[in-house]
Amino acid sequence: MIRCAEGHFYDPAKHHDCPWCPKPVEMAAAPIPGGKTTPLRPIDAPLPQAPAAPAPAPVGGKTVPLMRGGPGKAEPVVGWLVCLEGPDRGQDFRLHSEKNFIGRSAAMDVCIAGDESVSRDKHATLTFEPKKQSFWLIPGDSSGLVYLNGEVVHAPLQISGGDLIEVGKSKLVLTPFVGENFRWDA
Repeated sequence: MIRCAEGHFYDPAKHHDCPWCPKPVEMAAAPIPGGKTTPLRPIDAPLPQAPAAPAPAPVGGKTVPLMRGGPGKAEPVVGWLVCLEGPDRGQDFRLHSEKNFIGRSAAMDVCIAGDESVSRDKHATLTFEPKKQSFWLIPGDSSGLVYLNGEVVHAPLQISGGDLIEVGKSKLVLTPFVGENFRWDA
């Protein structure tokens, strides 16, 4: 899986460009010296793409999905944030162990690209503490506020599954994967 410039994930083996981004429209021909014209970009020309992600590897007869971190640094999923309200409604965001930065930039772990009221970088941080198997919400380094279940967050707060996080105009619910019933280190 790769991430496009707008923050969408897609499989480059199935799509030559992001299936969620608007497709380019036909462009007019541009004049060149000598009275000839040439198209600015052919309509069917592929868009520049990020390098293809490595294919999932078979392990013990099963295919192991790609994980954040790259070769030797696999970071399995510990939970998800799901956007319930806001411009990115319905989108889910995969969480990994330790710090997950929330913001509008594609460089953020949780990229809420559609909500202009979310700070570009580090609006908030959602941390999974692996030793105690707990989630914590921490206000970010930006000027934007973060709310937990309707209350402003001024200092780190422990959170649980079903808790509602608000950043900008977006409301996200925490859905843990790791907890009492499952641990990656078990």
